Amino acid sequence: MQKNDTKQFNDFIQNGLNAAQRMAVEHVDGPVLVVAGAGSGKTRVITARIAHLMINHAATHESIIALTFTNKAAKEMQERISGFLPTQSTLPFVGTFHAYCLQLLKKNQEHLETPFFSILDADDQQKLIGSILKFSGAQKQVTPKNALYQISHIKNNLVQYSADELFAQQQPYLRDLYQAYEQEKRASKSLDFDDLLLETLKLFNKNVFKERFHDTIQHVLVDEYQDTNVVQHELLKKMALKGTQCIVKSLCAVGDEDQSIYSWRGATVANMNNFCTDFKKTKIIKVEQNYRSVQSILTAANTVIAHNSARTPKKLWSEKQGTDRIRSILCSSEYQEADAIAQLLQLVSSHKALSSVAILYRTHMQSRALEEACIKRSIPYKMVGGVQFYERKEIKDLLAYLRLIVNPFDRTSFMRVINCPARGLGSAFESLVYERWQREPFHSFIELLNTLIKEHEIKGVKEAAVTQFMHCFADITPQHRPSEALEQLVVNTGYITHLKNSYEPQDAETRIANVNELINAVRHLQTEEKVTSIEQLLDEIALMQEKASHTNEEHQAVTLMTLHAAKGLEFDLVILAGLEDGILPSTRSFNSSDALEEERRLFYVGITRARERLLLSHSRYRYAYGQMTDQMPSRFLQEVPSSLMHSFDLRHKDAHTETFFADWLGITRTTSPVLTFSGARNLQQSSFRKRTQKAATTDKAPPSKRSTTARYRKNQAVHHKKYGIGLIQKVEAQSDGSTYITAKFKAGLKKILDSFLQVI
Repeated sequence: MQKNDTKQFNDFIQNGLNAAQRMAVEHVDGPVLVVAGAGSGKTRVITARIAHLMINHAATHESIIALTFTNKAAKEMQERISGFLPTQSTLPFVGTFHAYCLQLLKKNQEHLETPFFSILDADDQQKLIGSILKFSGAQKQVTPKNALYQISHIKNNLVQYSADELFAQQQPYLRDLYQAYEQEKRASKSLDFDDLLLETLKLFNKNVFKERFHDTIQHVLVDEYQDTNVVQHELLKKMALKGTQCIVKSLCAVGDEDQSIYSWRGATVANMNNFCTDFKKTKIIKVEQNYRSVQSILTAANTVIAHNSARTPKKLWSEKQGTDRIRSILCSSEYQEADAIAQLLQLVSSHKALSSVAILYRTHMQSRALEEACIKRSIPYKMVGGVQFYERKEIKDLLAYLRLIVNPFDRTSFMRVINCPARGLGSAFESLVYERWQREPFHSFIELLNTLIKEHEIKGVKEAAVTQFMHCFADITPQHRPSEALEQLVVNTGYITHLKNSYEPQDAETRIANVNELINAVRHLQTEEKVTSIEQLLDEIALMQEKASHTNEEHQAVTLMTLHAAKGLEFDLVILAGLEDGILPSTRSFNSSDALEEERRLFYVGITRARERLLLSHSRYRYAYGQMTDQMPSRFLQEVPSSLMHSFDLRHKDAHTETFFADWLGITRTTSPVLTFSGARNLQQSSFRKRTQKAATTDKAPPSKRSTTARYRKNQAVHHKKYGIGLIQKVEAQSDGSTYITAKFKAGLKKILDSFLQVI
């Protein structure tokens, strides 16, 4: 190492790191837990620490291992370490837990009970478990994907519980399935990804291996420790401890309990909390200076997350200051919410790139209304960690069924759904149908299938399956109301059961929510766009998709993603949509304090993605299962200090939405004066006084058309004694001074004199 290289690096340590970061880098004796808050530069800490060990403590590359969770993170760390070290330096191992375990297992095959030659990927696993299910006749009880999810859950909990305890919680068939799966893997000399960790744990029970490991490895570092599962925590103990004493020279875990949001993958926040117990004399270093967000956003995040108990207390702070950086809007429905957000995006796009903006939501189903609002206003958007709503498999499946009703000659749609849900009709059947259809192109799919049955080309079990498939379309015509046809198809095909049986619980739940959201979307199109037939519906969706594809050809686009997918990212403006109890926090978390704390951490992650501004939005009503449901604001919203958040109610007033947003963004508009926030509030109060004065004079003179209709607007919520809650669709002023309101209720569209309605 050249002296000037060492000096340059040490200058960086002294001048390029803050005091807490420097302490985390330089403390190289014994175990240290670095609690690094959001945006505090934890990657800089862990990479500088590795370089410090090599440059200033003569640690060899063979003596250091750094473990993380993704190949992308590992590559970024390698690049940063290379930047610190002289050219041609050999890097230590920096990679995922699974990659390192695979390396250890391959180098120590002689210590394994069963040598292996290959690793099964997810597709290989499904094929293997599928053949076992078919051979045992259990394919109707569980799908390969669901069975593998349950097997993985058992394997990852064997560290804490016995196999008998775990199997007692599962279906009786799972024990036999598990044993058959393990036997097949051994016979084929293969391991799956769970085995990589578990077999490495077993390696550490071999004294020869363990002693050699401890002779070589002296420094262990783990990034994103809040994302480790039980097996990974146990593995770290094997690597670093001899009995209860830390045997490596240094052990460093970097993480943030407040960003532990992956319990459904097996990650447990308890690993961070138990670190000091399992590794004696651990030094805790808090890295709290944030380089991402303005202080008011961090203060809001600190206040919210302080309600959690499973954490190391800390307070993020920033040198970046700013006022009026958080705003909140209350809307009538998810449609008004989406349109308001789209208006904000239009304002932003006129002054800066939309790539600096993200809309975050709890579940994928929430994207549909937001996507449609963006499409209508020609706002380019991109989905991260998900697929555009109408491109999702379950949506395309159900639309293919609808297409067959309108066009019974649609071969593409037929081939998509004939075996979805699975009906045991394989490639031979599809070839038979395809070849016959080529010869007889004027047959509809129903006519073709009936002909093949009549000629005994299809018989036995396949005949029963085909007959059942055709029955799915019974009594549904192209003239049917689209929503009724769709709901009937969902029931006739058993599509919901198919989703539950085909996917892991979390995935299945998301897909079922998407199906319900499709039904809501169809009902909305029937009311808003006067879509009355299945053909009209399919045309409307096709045009929407076409417009979306053209709109999104632009490079600069707003990002839409779930809160889970947003972790690790940052944007100038972040919009958190759908902040209502039952969505965030989710209904599933209501009966568990641990689950509720994880939902709060998810909200915290969303807040801390914002660099400059944060918009929090929620709706008073939301469509679900064909009716408008009453929504409560997220309990987490109440935890944001009111002194930091300006709230705006878009429901009742001629809401000056664009003025409100333009003022917030500091944009001067040529079409209307920009008001300060207090000015916008005064305008609302003035409008209210004017409406009150007009109402007071209604008994003296007939109101004008303008004065009677001014208090109503589209998508405003109203209440009727008989029909309940509805949304205004149309306002009509009559020459005699009366006003008729057309509103959408659960019972359908109703035209009612406004005196019989109460504005909510």
